[in-house]
Order: sequence, then structure tokens, then C-alpha cells
Amino acid sequence: KGDSHDKGDAPAIRRGSIYDRNETLLVQSTIGDSNRITRQYLYPSMSSAIGYASLRYGVSGAESAFNTILRGDTRPTDLASQLVGNLLHRPQVGLDVRLSFDLQIQSEAVRAMGDHRGAVVLLEVPSGAVLSMVSLPTYDPNTLDQNWVELTQAPGNPFFNRVLLGTYQPGTTLQTPLMAAAILAKYPLATTYEDAAGAVEVADVRFECLRQPPATSLSLVDAYILGCPEPFVQLVQDLGVNTTKTAFDTFQLDELPTLASYVTVPASTDTITSQFELNSQNLIENTLGQGEISVSPLEMVLLAAAIQNDGNAPTPYVLLGYRDPELTSWQTEPSNRVTLPMMTSDTAHELHRIMRRAVLEGAAQAANIEPIEIGGQVALAYAGETSQAWFIGFASLSSQSKVAIAVVIEDTSNTDEAARIARQIFIAAQQEYASGS
Repeated sequence: KGDSHDKGDAPAIRRGSIYDRNETLLVQSTIGDSNRITRQYLYPSMSSAIGYASLRYGVSGAESAFNTILRGDTRPTDLASQLVGNLLHRPQVGLDVRLSFDLQIQSEAVRAMGDHRGAVVLLEVPSGAVLSMVSLPTYDPNTLDQNWVELTQAPGNPFFNRVLLGTYQPGTTLQTPLMAAAILAKYPLATTYEDAAGAVEVADVRFECLRQPPATSLSLVDAYILGCPEPFVQLVQDLGVNTTKTAFDTFQLDELPTLASYVTVPASTDTITSQFELNSQNLIENTLGQGEISVSPLEMVLLAAAIQNDGNAPTPYVLLGYRDPELTSWQTEPSNRVTLPMMTSDTAHELHRIMRRAVLEGAAQAANIEPIEIGGQVALAYAGETSQAWFIGFASLSSQSKVAIAVVIEDTSNTDEAARIARQIFIAAQQEYASGS
């Protein structure tokens, strides 16, 4: 039922408007017949990011995250003004908020995903501003009250935010932190593995190279670029449990990150966790991403952002500012947010180079578009009878503009499709930045 059990606003409250980063109006409250206040959501593509505000069913998404601001609860009001407002039956007026979402990029992400179920999240690097957050399937918040029962029973759970709450099997996306561990441990990356193109079977799942290799012998770097699992099995056996566990701890793979202000866990829980115990019995299963480890798209985009940002993952955020609706200037939020060190700058630069090659000549080639400098990884994961295709990566849109992305598509093994979706979103982002947005 969304992220909050708040039963919404009393009729005497007019919620503030919501704008995107370019000050495009996304959501507004209008007063109709009998002074009835209606919440209007102007762009369907924004639904999964904005959420809803309903008198009957409460609030979710950004409507929940910034509920007190939008309601006007944070607005200073003296006693005399309150008394006059009550006597004249004036509604409490909320503040407008300006969010980091970009309508054009978000709309293109939704178009690119088409009928797929899954999630997309795009971050600005190094700021951590969330430019796009797509969770599909979604719903129309304008008809929420009429369709509530149907939506609660709909396939795919449209109220579930897959970007923040999705706990997906990572599959071969874990080759990226494993490669980081190898680089940090000064493991000989050029060592040739015999039969490197062979399939690996684990947990009733068969992993093969995502792109046909030119030879059966490959280096670890070539195996990463082509999406071949066998050399990574040998790698973790050589590194051992402790070194591998230390690498996963560095990337905080046992704790799913949250988005500032968003209520993403039950009130009784402090953090979302994905606890796992790595040992010699489950080492291969877990490091191939088919064990106890689960990840969210937000977690994976932070990994990609760290590689783009000299090893430091930014703190993701959405709120840019707020204002009185009668004013034109915004009260901005502080921008001095902390970063999380995930790897050394040398490790990040080496991974950056390898992921660039994966897009230029490897399994992630479907993401390539000139002249954008794109690096990334495609990966497969399996959950029960279904499979999921991943793309995680980054793009330098210009000398000053950088972004990181995570795409996951459910119920498919088509990794080219995940890469193609990322490519379309990168193009939309470049066009937005080139236009000065």
C-alpha cells in the first residue's frame, strides 16, 4: 500500500506542487467544485518515482518522502494567522518541492523499457542526484481510488518500488567486485586459463559465456569482457574465502542502500539487509550470484558510480529545494554530501578501462554509441524458473557531465536488450545536458 500508513491530508490542506530539476510542473493540487481539492499527476512516466497522495490510502514515493514539506507542516505560522485561517476556512497551503528527476530522461527510460518488468536508475556523478527512477509495472495515481482493489491484486505488484526495494539475484554482475578484488590483490590478470570458455553449473543453473570467445583460452580480463564465468570460479578459489569476503564487505553487499528521505523499510527495521555467510561450501554459488547474496538496482548503480568517480560512491538524493508557492526563488538543500570509498582510485581506473572494452568489443557492445564514452557490464541472473538481464555502467556525456546507470529486466535472458535500454537512456541524458538542462 505504499511507503507510509499516513491516511493523507485533511480536506483543509492543499499540498504543494512538485517540479522536476528543470522546473517542469509534474504534480499540482487544484480546487474544484465545492472547494474540493484534487491532486493531479501530469505525466504518467513519472508515476513510479513520484508515487501518490490519497485521502483514503495515504502517501507513497516522493509524496511520502517529502510529505511534511508538501503538506506545509514545516511552514512557520504564528498563532494569529492560524486563528484567522481557521475562522475563514482557509486551507493549509503546503510548500512546493523541486526534485532531481528529469522528465525527459524519465520519459525516455519508460519508453525504452516498453512492456518489460524491471527497473532503471540513473545517477548524476559525482553529485549523486537521481535523474531517473523507473519501476515497472506501475499505475496511474490519478485513478488510484477507483482502481485500488484491482491494483493491489495486479500481476507484478505495481506498488512495489523495484529500484529501492527489489532484492534481485546479482548473477554475474558480481564479476565486477571480483575483478576489483583481483586488481587490489595484484592478481595476475594476464594469466591464461585453459578451457575458459566452458560452462559452469551451480545451483541447478548453467552459466555460459555471454559472447562467443575467439579461443578456449582466455585471460581474466578477456573473460570479464566476454562474460565468461569459468575463470572467475578459478579466481575465487585462488583468492580464498577471506579475501573474497573482504572484497564483498568493501562493497557493502550485505546491506542494501536507501535513498535519503524515502521510507523504504518497515518502522520496526533499521536497515534493509541481505545477510549472507560466505564459506568454502557456498563460495562458488555465492560468487556467481546464485546464492544468498541479493542486490537492489540502487546498490548496483552506486557500484558503477564509484568506478566513474575514482572509487568513491556518491550519496544518492532527490530533493533539490522547496519554496512558498507565492514565491519564485527556491530554498536549496545543502550539497556537501559524503561519499563512500569502495575501492582505490587505481582500481577504479583499471575497472573503468576494462568496462570500456566490454562495451567497445565485448558482451556489452549493444550499449555502444559514438561519441558518448560508455563503459559497462551485462550479466545474467536466475531466480527459480525465471532469469534476469542486467546492465550496469557509466557514461561521460561531456567533459563535465557524467552519469551511472543500472538496468534490470525480469523474465528474460536477453542481455543485449538491457544494454540497448541503457544506450537509449544515455542518449536522452546527453541531449538534456547538451540543451543546458
